[in-house]
Amino acid sequence: MRLLHTWETETYRFRAYVTTRTDGHNEGNVGLHVGDDPERVVVNREQFFEAAGLDLADSVWADQVHQTNVEIVGDADRGKGAYRYDETIPATDGLVTTADSLPLALVFADCVPLFFCAKDHGVIGVAHAGWKGTVGNIVSSMTDAFATLGVPADAIDMFVGPAITAEDYEVDRRVLDAVEAVSTAAYEASVSDERAGHAHLSLQRVNETLATERNIEVTQSNLSTVADRSFFSYRNGDAKRRFAAVLVKEKKS
Repeated sequence: MRLLHTWETETYRFRAYVTTRTDGHNEGNVGLHVGDDPERVVVNREQFFEAAGLDLADSVWADQVHQTNVEIVGDADRGKGAYRYDETIPATDGLVTTADSLPLALVFADCVPLFFCAKDHGVIGVAHAGWKGTVGNIVSSMTDAFATLGVPADAIDMFVGPAITAEDYEVDRRVLDAVEAVSTAAYEASVSDERAGHAHLSLQRVNETLATERNIEVTQSNLSTVADRSFFSYRNGDAKRRFAAVLVKEKKS
């Protein structure tokens, strides 16, 4: 796995990873829901996790539905969705935890991975932000979940992972209107090249604006799933492949 970002305190380390394209089975696909051989997908997952010093059996995965439901998970959820898709956390696009060594994992192929970390509170979360989840304001849903654990928004950092970028993502008026409805500032920051009811849209900038409106510190990876072939892109022909975004909290030895 590729380590993208790290947060640290005196006693904990928080690491944000993504899996990448390989020369293995189906180029390293880790999606169990795309019609691939599940046993071989699990082998891919195990190889990625072992390379990062993580245990797949500890990880938690979700049945992503392009909405804004967020679930707080813990030790009782270890292994859910790691080996079988029918055991994923159902109908969920955001996972949050306070547990140590409990990797949170979601899958992507152009949508935006959002990593959340409140390091001084020991709370982490990962979210899947396609256009529907973005305009539904999954950033707000994640912030609300952190709040139930006593974490104020200004204690959260958000890291934006690899996704399709504006130059490759053209949308119609329906999507543009939804962006403007959730935040006019986000619309102004993310929409470009408007013409004939269409425009290019940066989902990264929409989510960044929604986060900064809540006083969340944001860092962009500036990685494109279309331009960088390390990652899978639905629009680049990877409909049957997904990469994972994985976030884990680990106690320092």
